[in-house]
Amino acid sequence: MAQEVFKQIREAEEQAERLKAYAKQKAEEELSRARKEAQELIERAKEDARTQGAKLIAEAEAQARREAEEIRRRGEQQAQQQQKKAQANFEAAVRLVLDRILKRAQ
Repeated sequence: MAQEVFKQIREAEEQAERLKAYAKQKAEEELSRARKEAQELIERAKEDARTQGAKLIAEAEAQARREAEEIRRRGEQQAQQQQKKAQANFEAAVRLVLDRILKRAQ
């Protein structure tokens, strides 16, 4: 009878060891899976950050181009206005010089 009890104890211990080994294996697998998922999340976050950064840069560049175009357009308008004023002043100066020359000639 004692041998039967020892046999049952030994079997229970062996079963406990198998369960312990199985639990350890499952824990390692779960930890490995969690690490892999965490790494995938990190990589996705990095990619999202790169994508968002590129989008922000593209938007900033587009805004800068629009502002530069507006500045160029205003500069051209001002240059045209100055050219018109210069032309008007030139024509008035030519008339003035011609009037003085003609008055002296009389």
